[in-house]
This record gives sequence, structure tokens and C-alpha cells, in this order.
Amino acid sequence: MTRDEILNTLEEKGDDWVVAAMIEGSIGYHSVEDARLLIQNIKNGRTMDACERCLSCFKGDLPAMVNYDIDGFKRVSPEKVERLVRAVQQLEKLSTVQQMTFGLLYPTAGV
Repeated sequence: MTRDEILNTLEEKGDDWVVAAMIEGSIGYHSVEDARLLIQNIKNGRTMDACERCLSCFKGDLPAMVNYDIDGFKRVSPEKVERLVRAVQQLEKLSTVQQMTFGLLYPTAGV
């Protein structure tokens, strides 16, 4: 998926949907705040990222990482997608530490 395809997905589905996709795809590694920063980087034309997930799994290729998350999220049940998008909207109100705590609990949180 190219940057333009990611931008089209952002326009079609919305930023919250892509943030939720990144949380799901990373099994909670990305917080809402972190995912939004990465999306902004893509919007600004950035193609490389140095977070450990991106470096170790995608050789620093930011669009490849986001593409992976988007593709996987398309296979998630609509009910879970809806729950996670709502969770993203609620998590945004929390502090960075609280968002990170949610990420640590995500695999067993039952979202």
C-alpha cells in the first residue's frame, strides 16, 4: 500500500479507524497518542520510523507498518472494530501513562 492509499483510507474510514487498526495490529504497542503522531508523519510525507516495532518488523518502513495494520483490521469483526474505535475516542481523554497502561493490557482487555 502506498502513502496515497493510506491517505485514502484515512479519508474514507477516518483517523480514529486507522488509530484503532494500529492498536489492534500492534497488539497494544501503539497508544492512541503515538498512533496519531505516526499518522501525522505519514500525512507529512515521512516514510521511515525508528520505533522498535517498525525497525524490527518492517525495517523502518512506516507505510509498510501502517499498511499491515490496516490490512489486518479489515479482517476484524465489525463489532470489535466498533468497540475499538469507541475505545480510541475514550482513551484520547486519558494521560499518556494511562494510554500506555491500556496498551499493556490490550491483549487481555477483552475489547
